[in-house]
Amino acid sequence: MSDPKDVLAQLLSPAQAEVLDSVGRAAWRSIAATLELLAGDAPTAAEVDGRLVMPDEIVDEYGDAHLVLPLQIATDRDQTATAYAIANTAIMAMYFDTMADDPAAQEQQTMLIAGTLLDQVAQALNREVLSRSTSGLRLTLGAIAANAMPGLLGAMDEPALALTATLSAGRILPFSLVLPGTFLDIVAGAMPAGGVEEAPSAAAAEPEAVPAAPPVPSASSVSAIDPSLGFTLTMDDLDAAEVVDEMPAPQRLRPQPVAEQPVFQAVQEPQPGFASGPAPAGPAFRQPTPISQGPAAHRARFAPLPDAETPAMRSGMDLLAGLQMHVCVELGRTELTVAEVLGLGPGSVIELDRLAGEPVDIMVNDRLVARGEVVVVDENFGVRVTEIVSQIDRMNELS
Repeated sequence: MSDPKDVLAQLLSPAQAEVLDSVGRAAWRSIAATLELLAGDAPTAAEVDGRLVMPDEIVDEYGDAHLVLPLQIATDRDQTATAYAIANTAIMAMYFDTMADDPAAQEQQTMLIAGTLLDQVAQALNREVLSRSTSGLRLTLGAIAANAMPGLLGAMDEPALALTATLSAGRILPFSLVLPGTFLDIVAGAMPAGGVEEAPSAAAAEPEAVPAAPPVPSASSVSAIDPSLGFTLTMDDLDAAEVVDEMPAPQRLRPQPVAEQPVFQAVQEPQPGFASGPAPAGPAFRQPTPISQGPAAHRARFAPLPDAETPAMRSGMDLLAGLQMHVCVELGRTELTVAEVLGLGPGSVIELDRLAGEPVDIMVNDRLVARGEVVVVDENFGVRVTEIVSQIDRMNELS
């Protein structure tokens, strides 16, 4: 099993390999945090292996049904390149809990969930990692395609880093990345020469505080007790606890007359260099009540806390239930020359490539998912869904 950093040093320069290794580690931290936020489980990556390959050498590795996600990068210098993330279709359906009797429906649902989830990952990468680029580096996701990797490899004519790993977050998902040399070269050149340093933790960023004197434990501040004493109840523990023996209400002590209380006078000790004189009379103090006359106290016994419940594995749709998705309706398209666009004005009519009465396209995150008819709802336009686009139609639209 080869370290990807060593393989990068063979494909690019050692300095570029250092930058890409730093970027890769920062990217994984961002990906893991995003997936944990969406799924509730912190993922781990295992069995990471890297190889330097020519595209035609690995075509036979993608004979089974698989899904391909294009990863497109671009800079503000008009540099562009595409890498590919690949996973087995059946294993990905099990991972996202999209198993179905109809293979076409299973594939379409898996592509929808995977694409939507990875859109969130791409946004996090752009915000947290690629924003440190010196040339506006940005990642966008292409449309997921089925069984397209052999054709893509046949059109690729440069060495690439073939990276394989296993994602584990309750379920196991083996996947691979094919990163062409041009893709890696653009990323290495667009990121800072020193790589991407890990942001300091909040504890490390704060100035060191002057240690304060330990607080005196009291009955109303149980959490302030020194943990080294072996008594570390929190307020949540107290709320969940059941007190078996109650403390009786304290008896009111009848105050004794002031005349019966002994009076103490402050005695001023003579100080060197100062003349001594009669000490002034101090204030009167009540005699302290002996401990034996105080209210009786009983040890509190707490009911055992219930065992923590193991969170159930959430299904693929549950993971995405709270995500926001951009939905738009497309009436039609056309192409205009620059002169025609400049000639537009009030009253101009643009003819679209769609006949009157034809269904309109319903796009979700810029992907065609359904068609419908335009309706009016309380003086607002709406669309009534008449057809869910099949996987075959979606692929024809993409092509």
